[in-house]
Amino acid sequence: MNLFTLVFGEKPRRVITAPPSNASWKNVRATADHMPVRARRAEADCVMETGKGRLKARGGEDYIISYGPQDHAVIRKDVFEATYEPVGEDLYRKRTDVVFRYFTLPYACTVKTLEGPQQAKPGDWIMQGVEGELWPIPAEKAETKYDPA
Repeated sequence: MNLFTLVFGEKPRRVITAPPSNASWKNVRATADHMPVRARRAEADCVMETGKGRLKARGGEDYIISYGPQDHAVIRKDVFEATYEPVGEDLYRKRTDVVFRYFTLPYACTVKTLEGPQQAKPGDWIMQGVEGELWPIPAEKAETKYDPA
């Protein structure tokens, strides 16, 4: 903590609701060996705490994806059905024929996703999906999940 932070508090984070006009875009697609994830439709409206912020799921409308303990995502039904394919009971894999694009920022920010605000660190990928939706993903995680398109 520095003197400025001690006296004035933390600087407010920038909020991203749309891609910056000067974003440098890169196209990617899911890797062919992308591991399946567990997914289920939300049974009722709920709020989930994640490491990046709170996610809101609408009962009967949204899918809840579990990547592991305390690592979840909420995806709108139309987006989920356009980007995932079933591979077994409650198991799905991201389709490899869908192209996404992303940009990075040199500063921390809050990204307004469809499911609620999510925190992004400098260098995280800010992904844009099939419906124009944005979401952050740590660069080191993204590099294992996506290949150049």
